[in-house]
Amino acid sequence: MILSEERLADRARDLEAAGLTGFALVYVSLEPVARPGFAWLDLEFHNANGLAVLPPVQAFRIEGGLRLRAGTGPGQVQVTEVLPNPEGRAHALRLRVAPVGDYSTYTLSTSAAGLVPPADALPRAMDPLFGRLPFKFRPGCFNLNCAPTWAPAPVPEPAPAIDYLARDYDSFRHVLMATMAQRVPGWAPTSEADLDQVLIDLIAAQADELADHHDRVIAERSIVTAHKRESFARHGRWMDYHLHQGNQASTWVAVQALQPATDLPALAQDAGGNLDEWAVWNGADWRDPEAVIFALPHEGPRWRRRVYRALNELRLYTWGDTVSALAAGATTADLTQAGSTSEADAIVLEDLLNGTSVLQGAAPGDDVDAAVHVLLLQEHLNPATGTANGVNVARRQALRLLPAGGPEPRAQRLQDPVSGAWFVRVRWVPEDALRQNFCFTCECAGTLVRDLARFHGNLVFVTQGRPQETRFLPPGPNRLPEADEQRLRALSHAHWLRRQRPEGALKLDDAVVCALPPRAGVLAFRATPPDGLTPPRSTLSVRVSGFATPWSERSDLVRSRDDDEHFIVQVHENQTAQLRFGNGVNGRALPEDAEVQARWRSGQGLAGNVGPDTLLRHSGGVGRVWNPFDVTDGREPEPVSNLVRRAPEAYRRHQLRAVTLPDYAARAEAVPGVAHAKARYLHSGSWRVVRVAVDPVGGGALQPGLRARIAAHLDAVRLIGDDVELRAAEYVPLDIRVTVCALSGTWAEDLRVELEMAFSDATLPGGGRGLFHPDDWSFGQPLHASQIIGRAMAVPGVERVTRLGMRRFNPGSGGGTSVVEIDLEALPVSSAQRLDFGDFEIPIVANDPDHLERGRIAFDIRGGRR
Repeated sequence: MILSEERLADRARDLEAAGLTGFALVYVSLEPVARPGFAWLDLEFHNANGLAVLPPVQAFRIEGGLRLRAGTGPGQVQVTEVLPNPEGRAHALRLRVAPVGDYSTYTLSTSAAGLVPPADALPRAMDPLFGRLPFKFRPGCFNLNCAPTWAPAPVPEPAPAIDYLARDYDSFRHVLMATMAQRVPGWAPTSEADLDQVLIDLIAAQADELADHHDRVIAERSIVTAHKRESFARHGRWMDYHLHQGNQASTWVAVQALQPATDLPALAQDAGGNLDEWAVWNGADWRDPEAVIFALPHEGPRWRRRVYRALNELRLYTWGDTVSALAAGATTADLTQAGSTSEADAIVLEDLLNGTSVLQGAAPGDDVDAAVHVLLLQEHLNPATGTANGVNVARRQALRLLPAGGPEPRAQRLQDPVSGAWFVRVRWVPEDALRQNFCFTCECAGTLVRDLARFHGNLVFVTQGRPQETRFLPPGPNRLPEADEQRLRALSHAHWLRRQRPEGALKLDDAVVCALPPRAGVLAFRATPPDGLTPPRSTLSVRVSGFATPWSERSDLVRSRDDDEHFIVQVHENQTAQLRFGNGVNGRALPEDAEVQARWRSGQGLAGNVGPDTLLRHSGGVGRVWNPFDVTDGREPEPVSNLVRRAPEAYRRHQLRAVTLPDYAARAEAVPGVAHAKARYLHSGSWRVVRVAVDPVGGGALQPGLRARIAAHLDAVRLIGDDVELRAAEYVPLDIRVTVCALSGTWAEDLRVELEMAFSDATLPGGGRGLFHPDDWSFGQPLHASQIIGRAMAVPGVERVTRLGMRRFNPGSGGGTSVVEIDLEALPVSSAQRLDFGDFEIPIVANDPDHLERGRIAFDIRGGRR
């Protein structure tokens, strides 16, 4: 053992007070002859305790020696005489030792064995740490090297030969038999029924399975050699790429209510005390294996929906058959409740659409969404025949109403001053402007047919997947209840398992795994973009007994603390799924007696992409239901081959720091509402400033709200030391004059309207864009004469373009004095003609007579009909 010299000295100083003593040092002197027969050992003790009586020879023992051993036998090195110190010191003794030992180290100690008081006083007073004293008989015969003594290591046994290429049953069996023949003399294989041969076969088989397991585990370490989908997903997350797990389909369902107000689901209690589900499906019965089930998603505090009988069918008020259709681009409509024009019905409709009806009152803690957010416009009769035959199912559109409480009312009650009829003017968001014309009245075979298209206000959003509930109980011998498949929301039971760690692993709480029953179906995932940047989100809702709130799903538990109520979902290659909870370090550990309730959906992918008017059956509470639109958003899980190809470069797509000027522009363009951005460096005198010019979607001024969002977005990625300054784009109005020749059968004024539409800055009724739409022009983009000529020639009725003039509306500003005049009659044109703009300039042509400072274009039409 290794002792502290300072503490040892302190202990020696305290021995006298404790009535103890110990060896301090020894002086060895030999008989002064050529062959000494004895030696004197002059001992010094730390104090005189135990030395009042001269101890006998038997009180001292000597151990050690190589050539001459120490002991009490004849001829062995031993103490033969004990004398007082010649100088009379009370804490010293002189011992006579014979014979003289060899050159090795001997150890002097005391022993009280066989002694009676007072002869045993010294041995009993010796402190254990000072009771042994090493010495040598000839210390002067050695050098002064202070290196510690060392002992040679034992001769190692020959290591057995290991065949590292043995990886299967035959090779392991061969190695074992060769080892037996080498280590057991005379052993040889005889019968396969012998015990030793059976043991060899069993060990070889076990080694074969273990080697195969090792090979499969080591193969998962690399994205190139992995086989399991879970391993691919983990490798992708390390490189900021999330493997898409597919997602359930979703759609709107139109509902006909039977009562003034009906909640879906109605919250009736079933036999198990669980809340009902409300679902729709195709086919005759939801129990059919081929049935595709859609149900209300349990998302948010208000997941249930309330539908109203007054909104079953809304008709367009035609002002005495004056309004026969709504044109493409319309964002308003005058509606009546099922054709009723009374003021009372108009009040009911207005209140329901504005969210102020008495039927929409919510009690504290109510989980019902009673507001009306979307209307459905659907063509029910064919305008060509006035019947349902040949109805175009593409003439349907969902219309999102304006936000309640905005500057414009979403629903406003009005009265026709001529007929006295009451109606409600409804407005929806410009993004949902009608994509095509909708006809409401027509004359077929001399008969006026009304209500060809109608509005519907009870739209319910549903998602694909049969509702499932699995209850996980602690492991135990108790038998689990049978699964209940007769309810729409199936109920099953299972035990959760604590994953065992291999022996020698870190002593942490083991993670708990809950495997979803495979027979219940494939776990459905919510809709997320398959861009590799968004983590997948399953439909699981997990509650644990003893915790008030549901646990949260995470893509991994790396950032989870020991008290975070998190879990992750692991999906295997056979599409089975399991929940994994934390281990007490990364994520909260599941208590030993915890019961886990998991609610989820089974079924997703392309199977949910059904056509319109196929979801016609429902679980009750309402009348007719139908899905007006094609379901197209169901996706299959992403193939792992995509991850292998994309993940190694995923970090390039998601840059977290703006380093160059294009980085600043790209991050600004990532903000919703920004069409284009351009950045450049400036110097403020003390530090560098990055000036970012922003072109909003649709052009126009940079609004304060958008400016704040861009500033916050760029502040999170800018370099330290860079200041960011936001500016609006520099819009350059143009003055353009075009001379065209019209075809002989074309009316000049009609052609002028077509030309103004083609060169406008708006979205055209057919879905296209005018040439000068703000989102089609960016910073520094030149305007070529060929663009003007080509767009004009594409307008039906234009024979040719004869002359073109382009210039800045204010040529004297900004150095933009260039004027392009092209006479197409004088061919050929020697060079390309264009207007150039600065790096932060964008051309605009609004062609608005009230705002000529925003650019104009004039057409001189020659020929045609007048």
